[in-house]
Amino acid sequence: MKKACTGWWLFLGAVVSTWGQSDFVIRWQDDLGNPACELPAAGHTIHVSAWLEGVTQTALQGVDLVVDERGICSWPEVQPGVYTLECLPWSWTLMVDTESRKMSPDTVTLIWPLRTPPSARGNQAPLRYEESHPGHRLGMLSNRLALSLDALDLDQLVGWGVVGGSSEKQAASKEAMRAALDSSHLWVLDELQAFQPHSMWGDLALSRLSEWRMSLGGDPRSEAMELWAQGRDTRTWTKRLASPGWCALWELRHDQWWDALESQRKPWRNWVATGDQDSLCHAMEWTVDELHMAMWLGLDQKWNRWAAAWWEVRWKDQCEVAEVRRQSEQTSAHLGTAQSWEDMMWMMPSGELDPAWAGEGDWRVWLLTKKGSTSGLREWSVLRQWMEQNAPLGMSYGVLSVDGSEEHWRTTLGHRESVKERVRWVGRDPGWWDRLDVERVPQVVVVNPNGDIQTHHAPLPTEGLFAELKRWSLMWPSR
Repeated sequence: MKKACTGWWLFLGAVVSTWGQSDFVIRWQDDLGNPACELPAAGHTIHVSAWLEGVTQTALQGVDLVVDERGICSWPEVQPGVYTLECLPWSWTLMVDTESRKMSPDTVTLIWPLRTPPSARGNQAPLRYEESHPGHRLGMLSNRLALSLDALDLDQLVGWGVVGGSSEKQAASKEAMRAALDSSHLWVLDELQAFQPHSMWGDLALSRLSEWRMSLGGDPRSEAMELWAQGRDTRTWTKRLASPGWCALWELRHDQWWDALESQRKPWRNWVATGDQDSLCHAMEWTVDELHMAMWLGLDQKWNRWAAAWWEVRWKDQCEVAEVRRQSEQTSAHLGTAQSWEDMMWMMPSGELDPAWAGEGDWRVWLLTKKGSTSGLREWSVLRQWMEQNAPLGMSYGVLSVDGSEEHWRTTLGHRESVKERVRWVGRDPGWWDRLDVERVPQVVVVNPNGDIQTHHAPLPTEGLFAELKRWSLMWPSR
């Protein structure tokens, strides 16, 4: 499970709007300030997906934005929330928070780094926003807290006994950390004035401060933080769950909640495993929504198998948190099934479109590769030879090109030995990468006779694919 609000806020740029009318402008530039679309690897399309919640950060594929020759595009009527913008291999995370700032249109600059990315996907790229923006202020706050922790790094190690030191040194180190916490009340409230309480940017600021305080041995909240956040949070659970900072705050404030039950010798693990909602709610003085939140976050704890068992029993519960979790899990499962392919098309070598599920045999083997992949060409050759000489009836194969441009795809296409070889262009569409669960190149996806994906990660042809295909086909019920 992904951790909410961990590490990505330094890359955040916010695009803020008002409800009902909310346009913003995107400027797409490289490190030197030139339009990124002038780079052959970048193209003109940016794919957008929206986060459904801040716990697992499951994202639903949304619209595609097209930038003009100046590297500028307008995104009309964007709704509040967290968004991932992707042009593989780079991605940017944006947050729309109408409570933090009332300005329309707003402008954000996405930076396309000229350096080589470390992986094929998931490389966070930076962006710029104006100094008055809460995103800019959050970056300044994060830097201030990071510098503070760096200055107290040795004190933390000595104070917590990670490295050796006399009792006097340990006491001095703990005193230095306490002094840092005590002095923070002089500036924390001033820093928080840049954010709106009970808003997504405000949640992020509070979670960052809470993490900093806990790193120094303090409570997650201080008097200054409580003073700033005074007033009831009137947001629904659905809106709170849309805020990654709020999810992180809830987890921080309820850290190790089960310790109290263990000290009282309560059978909490049994309550969790059997879905004993009443006992848990009574013992913790929680609402049903709070209990569901704790169990959802419990999937990332050492007792995750009990949390998983609890969800199997309680997944039909009618509360906001359970409903959001069901939607998130259904979306995640949908992206990994053949059913999610039905409205998708693949490009034929002729440039025409073909339904994604088309195939001549009952079992379909798809090899993912791209230009420049020596191992991809080797696996293609081995797969081709086996299909021509040894494959049983009812077996077909094809090649999926994940090349970033049509020029590179044409190069991959040129490796066909026959025009009958099926080659499709997946390209850099993150929607397809999600459906295919692309993790490496080459990769093999197998579709069974029902049209469902047997596996996204079958062994490569040189690593046992054919034995697996034989085993699956023997196990498959005859028609």
